[in-house]
Amino acid sequence: MSSAAKPGPASVSGSLCLTMLILILAITGIIGTVQVSTPPVVEAEIGKPINIPCVPEISTPSTMKYVQWFVMEKNTRQRIYFQDGESSTVDNGTDYTGRIRVNKNYTLTIDHVKLGDERTFLCQVGAGPAGSGEATTELKVYGAPEVPEIIPTEARVSVMKINPSDIALCRTRNGYPAPNITWYKDHTPLQATTKINHKMYVMSKATQEPNGLYTIESTLYYLPEKKDKDSKFYCEVSYRMPSGVDKMKESDRFSIPVTYPTENVEFLIQPSVLKEADNMTMECKSDGSSPVEYTFYRVRDGKEEEDLESNGNTIEINGVKRMDSGIYGCRVLDLEVEDKYFDSNKTIIINYLDPIGLKPKGPYIFTDGDRDVNVSCDAKGSQQTSVVWTKHKKTVVSFMNVLRLPVVTFDDSGNYICKVTVPSIPNLTRQKSISIVVKGPPEVNCTEKKFSKNGPHFNLTCMFKGNPAPEVTCNVKQAPTIRYHQNNYIVVSELIVPLTEERLNLMCNGANVYGSTTHNLTVYRGSMTVSTRGPPTADVSHGRSSGGVVIVVIIVCILLLAILGAVLYFLYKKGKIPCGRSGKQDITQTDAHDDIVVEVKNDQKVPEETVLLQGVNGEKKPPSDQGEEGICRPSE
Repeated sequence: MSSAAKPGPASVSGSLCLTMLILILAITGIIGTVQVSTPPVVEAEIGKPINIPCVPEISTPSTMKYVQWFVMEKNTRQRIYFQDGESSTVDNGTDYTGRIRVNKNYTLTIDHVKLGDERTFLCQVGAGPAGSGEATTELKVYGAPEVPEIIPTEARVSVMKINPSDIALCRTRNGYPAPNITWYKDHTPLQATTKINHKMYVMSKATQEPNGLYTIESTLYYLPEKKDKDSKFYCEVSYRMPSGVDKMKESDRFSIPVTYPTENVEFLIQPSVLKEADNMTMECKSDGSSPVEYTFYRVRDGKEEEDLESNGNTIEINGVKRMDSGIYGCRVLDLEVEDKYFDSNKTIIINYLDPIGLKPKGPYIFTDGDRDVNVSCDAKGSQQTSVVWTKHKKTVVSFMNVLRLPVVTFDDSGNYICKVTVPSIPNLTRQKSISIVVKGPPEVNCTEKKFSKNGPHFNLTCMFKGNPAPEVTCNVKQAPTIRYHQNNYIVVSELIVPLTEERLNLMCNGANVYGSTTHNLTVYRGSMTVSTRGPPTADVSHGRSSGGVVIVVIIVCILLLAILGAVLYFLYKKGKIPCGRSGKQDITQTDAHDDIVVEVKNDQKVPEETVLLQGVNGEKKPPSDQGEEGICRPSE
């Protein structure tokens, strides 16, 4: 920086005049004083603008004022700005040419503060006869450093070492003033010293670059312990900014590649529960990080060890068998600890389930009506088993190992599955299927229905069960409609005939090699109408055992009518029932009874004996049997 210019002849003459003027004013007693104040210290951030205020105090009014700003360079001053009245100028050839300005309050503004701006600035104010005053400000410059970078060591560090190892280097650049670096482990500052010791210390270096900014490097020397394997280390750079604000920046986290000897060994088996045909994986895990050697073995006969080939710390055996059960283990040799072995073993059980055995072995062919038929299903396993019998793959018929059929029927025919499982072992199961065949003569079950379609018709549907499936034939005089449906051991015949005669005899027969059965039926034509009081009825007379039942029903009905007549006659004689024409009930109308028939749906089972009778032998009772006056009812 250039020094102050030497005064010329004109300036000397001006100074003498000014001195004489001050002397005259002092003599007359009207001279004043000028005092200037500026902040002692102003802090600025590199690259940003800063203001330095200058406040003059003049004891007497004066129109003669001038302001000058200087920078101090060692013991000399260099002017950078001058203002006299309304004219002002920024001095050329200085570091501040084009970078400063002064407002009307004499405040100096410096744009784009540089590191070299850290110096003393002087403000001088003159007020003519009152004289002049000046004050200085120290400008402090601050620059924020870059985020610190971590350069960790690549070598593994053993806890078995005696002296600390070089763990990592922390570096931060372009800070001013020189910042500080602190090391942390898991958010806790390390109390590291700069003195070399046997536990932990740091070595730091500060370098001022050509641009005047600082680069700080700090190397951490540390003797790790086993617990440090999971710790996170990092460094922090702390620095100060204007207005006394302390700030910090942190580096990335890193872990120390710690090696430590083995202390414990764990022997693992996958899957944890084994069964025959599984693939078994054995793994040996040590809690150390130092180099080790693994050995797998099996104990035979309770004492002899057999070495097993392995690949590192694992070994796999495919398709294990029950004979593979036994004691297995692994052994670890830590290479950092001489002659130090670690051992772990387990007893392995291979679960199994034998093939299913059935008693009797079959074939399972039975006769309809057989009693106390049993089929047992058993399978031996390494643990408790559970048995379930199902029919047609979904219907459970037994939770025991024995399938019991107290009385064999045709409905017992079909496919059965015996499934044996070991509940405690997933997917350990076996199953076997059998087919039960029931043979025997046919059985028959028939339903009848009378209906009208272009005249009265009758439907006889019979279901024959037998094995082999029976051959079914139906006979009738009229031209019938006959349909046959067959499903395994069941044959269904559907006979439809028109009722063109008063009496019709029907017959259906089913036969196989074991026998035959016949269903005979006599149908009376009668009349057909639809009754609103109940389902239609059919005048039918069944063959075989149904005739005796019909006779019993007729006799019971006659007895009930006789009892009812006697009760009514007794009440009439006692005067309990007054009679008159108004109480007579007209029962000569036959429309309400002539057309009542029985209608049985095909899907319902109705006993052959269920018929509605309209008199003995199917004949209607004439109205004259009711008496001349009809049936009396109580007068209202």
